[in-house]
Amino acid sequence: MKSVIVYFTHSGNTELAAKKLAEVTGSPVFRILPVEPYTSDDVDWVNEKSRCTQEHLNQNLRPAIQPMDVDFSQYDTVFIGFPIWWHEEPAVIRTFLDNTDLKGKELYPFCTSYESPMSEADSTLQRGYPTLKWHTGLRLPASNDRIKEWIGK
Repeated sequence: MKSVIVYFTHSGNTELAAKKLAEVTGSPVFRILPVEPYTSDDVDWVNEKSRCTQEHLNQNLRPAIQPMDVDFSQYDTVFIGFPIWWHEEPAVIRTFLDNTDLKGKELYPFCTSYESPMSEADSTLQRGYPTLKWHTGLRLPASNDRIKEWIGK
């Protein structure tokens, strides 16, 4: 399995999770960067006018992301990491998925969250991108053994 890890982080938690996953898999790691970085006000989910709330309410919004220097044709497995916002993946992940050819790849989503499970994001990803080959996601942090078990399924 030749794999790569891509992730989006706001607070740094998902970056830590991506690095942990890289320790277990030996995969290179690349960060998804929005052209307009998210501020603390942007991710204030209790504010109905905040950027993350507006992106949740309007599922067609796609924040621009910076180009990534990754040749995905070189990989057969892609780990995609993100924080859970509104029980789902952030819109920046949908931008990445819309603009990256991942057909035929094994996709393993992973998330970070203090409370929300991965299950709702699994559903929104599968529903939004039904032609892609999704595996059940994992919420991190998790033990190395749990990560190996997840990948081995």
